[in-house]
Amino acid sequence: MMTGRLFSFLLSFLLISGNAGAQQTKLRATLQAPIANPFYGVSLARFKEEVERQSNKSLLIEIFDKEQLFRDEEVVGAVSSGAVDIGVAASFHYAKKVPAIAILDQPFVFNFPALVRATVSPESEIRQLIDDAILSDMGMRILWWQSLGDTVFFSNGRDIADPERIKGLRVAAPGKPMAELSARCGARPTILPIEKMQGALKDETIDVAAAAMAAIHSRELWKASNTVTRTAHAPLEFLLAINEKSYQSLSPGHRAVIVEVARRVERETREHVAELELKAVAFANSKGMKVVSLTPDQVAEWRACSADAIIDFMSTHGDLAHRLMAAYGRLRTDPCCAMGPGEAPFTRR
Repeated sequence: MMTGRLFSFLLSFLLISGNAGAQQTKLRATLQAPIANPFYGVSLARFKEEVERQSNKSLLIEIFDKEQLFRDEEVVGAVSSGAVDIGVAASFHYAKKVPAIAILDQPFVFNFPALVRATVSPESEIRQLIDDAILSDMGMRILWWQSLGDTVFFSNGRDIADPERIKGLRVAAPGKPMAELSARCGARPTILPIEKMQGALKDETIDVAAAAMAAIHSRELWKASNTVTRTAHAPLEFLLAINEKSYQSLSPGHRAVIVEVARRVERETREHVAELELKAVAFANSKGMKVVSLTPDQVAEWRACSADAIIDFMSTHGDLAHRLMAAYGRLRTDPCCAMGPGEAPFTRR
């Protein structure tokens, strides 16, 4: 294994040899949220700062935040086409091109922290399969995975901890898998970009919004709802990608900087996810919102009404879906991930 000192030496050598007499290089990055967003805004700013520092300002990253260049649902296409060099988008946006990535959104498959951490580790078989598919099929190299915590439901007046309560309700979800969960359990779903959910809740064109807990800050959903149901049925992972042609056009030294900094920033942000999510819950409480978590019995009921989702996933998404599920099965035998999410007992029979 390469030591930190040896890596730093080799990195410095690459930079000196690769950049001698070279022009300053600039990469453009698009960001949907403000740069101050505590989840993926701050991490992208940290990435820019470290890349520029380690490259002695020979490699610059220009960030366009607040959807100056592209809306949320446009980011993947923009990076894939080369319209912008770097972008961050939720995994379900990548699944439009590589459908098997939707394994991450299957209900209650990745529903406890240790399992999610093991799944998204750079050494994970699941992650490597997904990263490789995005590179080969979309021309995008994944630099890091960033968690926004678990998916929750925002509503008004009452929680939906019992899936019976969602029947007939108009539920907005940012992607197809989340919408399908709602439909399977009796709701009337619609796919709606996250930036439009606050307005839709306010004007009552929807009853419920499915989003990450982080949306309480980034999209100010506390202004349009008073109840959060923490179903934690799927993690919301955002993937930061660089256009592969842009990456290959960089000098070896710059590529080494990009990879090393991305890995370090990813570790730092992953360590703070639980803390940020707790702060989001505390913020919700401070605004007078009711925050409800599921009991084991309620999890079982949600699992029951959405049980066909994984069957459909396996039958419609080809060989990659089967390889991902096989890797998932192997991961669930690992000591890290063999147990369930909690120890509370079931009370219903």
